[in-house]
Amino acid sequence: MAHTELEEEHYYEHPYTPNRKDNYLPNRMVISNTQFSRVEQRLFEYFINQIDHNSINIKHGISVKIPITKIRETVKVEQVLAVTRSMAQKVMTFFDMSKSHIEFKHVPLFSSISFNEDNSGYLEFRSNAQLSPYLASLGTQYTRYDFKTILAFRSIYSTIMYKIVKLHLGQNRTKFIYSIDELRRLFQVEEKKYTNLNDFKKYVLEPARKELASTEKFPIVVEYEHLGNKQRNVTHLEFTIVTQWELSQLEQQEYRDAVTLNPSLVYAKLEEIIDQQYLIKKETKQIILSNATLIDKFVTIHIEFENGLHPKVKNKTAYILACLDLVKKKTTRSK
Repeated sequence: MAHTELEEEHYYEHPYTPNRKDNYLPNRMVISNTQFSRVEQRLFEYFINQIDHNSINIKHGISVKIPITKIRETVKVEQVLAVTRSMAQKVMTFFDMSKSHIEFKHVPLFSSISFNEDNSGYLEFRSNAQLSPYLASLGTQYTRYDFKTILAFRSIYSTIMYKIVKLHLGQNRTKFIYSIDELRRLFQVEEKKYTNLNDFKKYVLEPARKELASTEKFPIVVEYEHLGNKQRNVTHLEFTIVTQWELSQLEQQEYRDAVTLNPSLVYAKLEEIIDQQYLIKKETKQIILSNATLIDKFVTIHIEFENGLHPKVKNKTAYILACLDLVKKKTTRSK
């Protein structure tokens, strides 16, 4: 019988960094399978948020400590005991969907999870060293997504769809196709649950699609159809992501159509928008509303703001007036 000597496990601590905006996850982990509840998923995202991917030692585990005060923002403390006990037993299943035969590997996620040990004030995750090579394999095949957005989702299916959408957008794809079997695996639907396609769409895809579209910060519109428009024995679905730019284009066309039908009502609404959302002086407002070219430019930029196309602009009024060339230029006085 071969003798295997157990080595002592080592963990590299990744110091807590507050206010990290984005999470980064290798694509292979995005399409992996882990049966998380929604609360478990939130805690897992806290763990991912604090990983410095450039500092991962693939031979050792990772230690991440999250202040309990941060955990309380999205998870009730009385839930943590049961939830972390369940998480400590979770495995991540990695599939290779590019191969025709079934091939997978189960990897335990955590060696230990401790809460407020020695009155530390932290929730500490210690990951299994076998997970480290997967976490370290960002390269160019990774998914970047907003941390606060993913914490806010109510449904686990929304979380999964959000990551899948961000994966494809990161590869500059707005259309993608999955078989029904692949979708069931990606969305972690139990074998005997929602076996009817209409039920799968009703209870899995539709709630997720609606929640992504109603996301406060960065709404994402996802549409899907039967591949080839088949009505029976559907095997694949084709998904289309309507980007913020495309949404802006659609809304601009809707505006033009509305002006054709009822211009007085549209311009009254436009004046209301200027008064309520921008700090524009009365005389400047009248200049805009009396010039068709300026109106079109204003509406275009306003719609782009509404669809999140200028996230770095802090002063929307100043920006829009500059675009309309209505900013008074300072004149230098001659001495």
